[in-house]
Amino acid sequence: MAVELNEIEEAEVELEQWLVEQTENGVPEIVLVGLLRDYADDIEHLGYVPRMWGESEQ
Repeated sequence: MAVELNEIEEAEVELEQWLVEQTENGVPEIVLVGLLRDYADDIEHLGYVPRMWGESEQ
């Protein structure tokens, strides 16, 4: 399944906007960095993005 460049760019913009919203709502940057690292580690370990994160730990 090929991902088009514009899909990647759109996802990147949406993620950036979400991160900015979180910091504007008072979430510390260090918390966001930790979450992103944890999720990246999980995705790397599993080899895919789970559709329901709670079930991925089973």
